[in-house]
Amino acid sequence: MAGPNTIKMLSIDDKTVTTDLDRAGYRKMGVYVKAAANFEEANRLLKSEKIDLIVINLDYPPIDGTQITKHLKSKPETKEIPIVLTSVQTAARLRNAALESGADLFVEQPLPRQYFIEKLKQLLEQKTRTTERVSLHGDVRFTVDGTQHHCAIGDLSSSGMLLSTDLELTSGKPIHVEFDLPDQKKPIVIDGEVVRTLRYSPQHPDRQCGIGVRFDNFQGDSKKRLENYIDKSAHSDERLKYYL
Repeated sequence: MAGPNTIKMLSIDDKTVTTDLDRAGYRKMGVYVKAAANFEEANRLLKSEKIDLIVINLDYPPIDGTQITKHLKSKPETKEIPIVLTSVQTAARLRNAALESGADLFVEQPLPRQYFIEKLKQLLEQKTRTTERVSLHGDVRFTVDGTQHHCAIGDLSSSGMLLSTDLELTSGKPIHVEFDLPDQKKPIVIDGEVVRTLRYSPQHPDRQCGIGVRFDNFQGDSKKRLENYIDKSAHSDERLKYYL
């Protein structure tokens, strides 16, 4: 079972290539692999599980990796999931076709697992930091392990927020948050998880401190109302740094 702080990767490739030993090696490095041999299997997994990124082998004959990429990037429910295309071929033509299909990264194989995983983690971090964040003056109510707390909101995006608190929370810790938006009667209610703790550093004296939270499950129409607020506020807010 994948842990709360594990990257869940969907691999579209020949299932016989990914052995139990390979899976164990990935798990040790924080990546839980879900395998699919074709688009139908991949689509079922995408509908039933929360996938962090998708890796497609362009050298696997039964599938057309670039067409699958184009399809996934055209769908609202999957367009934000990073897609990595891999191949043992090094031709510039193949690389260009991969990126033109909408892939976020093209990786030449073979590549040692640890370096490949590092590229995946860098891609996830890069994608996360491109999310627009805005400031919101107000408090957030949050619950961890059955205990309620409250603190000021550091900043906010449609996918996460910074809690201005000195509370020590470990990465992967489930958290329930509620906060109010201006001119809205209902609170925004979300379940998420802690992804990072930011403390004062002399190297980054202007960086905000607190707890970074990633949003996972929105209750009711909270997601739509939050996205509308972010869209209206982002253009007038100069602080678009993403801290998660």
